[in-house]
Amino acid sequence: MRMLMFGVCLLGLVAGSARAEPYWIAYEGDVFPEEEGWWHIWEGAAERSLEDGVLVIDSLHDIGIADFYTMHVAEAMDPDPGELFVMEWRLKVEKMIGGYPDICVVVYSDEQWAVALEFDESAVYSGFEYGVSAAFEPGAFHNFRLESADMRSYSLSMDGNIVLSGSFWQSATPAEVSWGDGVQGSASLSHWDYFRFGVVPEPGCALLVFVLLPVILNYRECWR
Repeated sequence: MRMLMFGVCLLGLVAGSARAEPYWIAYEGDVFPEEEGWWHIWEGAAERSLEDGVLVIDSLHDIGIADFYTMHVAEAMDPDPGELFVMEWRLKVEKMIGGYPDICVVVYSDEQWAVALEFDESAVYSGFEYGVSAAFEPGAFHNFRLESADMRSYSLSMDGNIVLSGSFWQSATPAEVSWGDGVQGSASLSHWDYFRFGVVPEPGCALLVFVLLPVILNYRECWR
């Protein structure tokens, strides 16, 4: 029975790989994002600069500014069985003024399900879920990673530890990723070291293949 269960898992992984098209889009802070295919959207203009591979967005001079980046995914962006959607970024919110979190990271799935994460100087909030938040050390860079296998539920890790687990919200916008200064009415100074997203093989099943494949081959050899 154990061998049969593994065979089903392996068959599913191979079938999923055959029809899926994993992808990876990485912005590393070496140029402005619009030079690498991101759509730059602004209302009022933030002061932007590149400092040693880090994008700096400064809107402190005007709380009416929104200045962010969007990428529409033309082909299917959601993961197939045996895969994960991953979105990761390294961010420091140095200063914020106003009554609302000013920094946003948003993903919309192929089927118009969404997660919105909002940041102030010391915490991250789930914008579509009441009371879901996690605190962090202010004035420092933190590494964030969102993962989802089904684009209905997600986990958010910060500096290697899971800090939020939640659900996607039904929206009206398909296949899009956005990040930056996304709120008018507040202003901020933020530093972005990188921003990446894509679909990758799910580690558990892929690891199982590599660990147990020699056992299967040996099992077949014994029964010849």
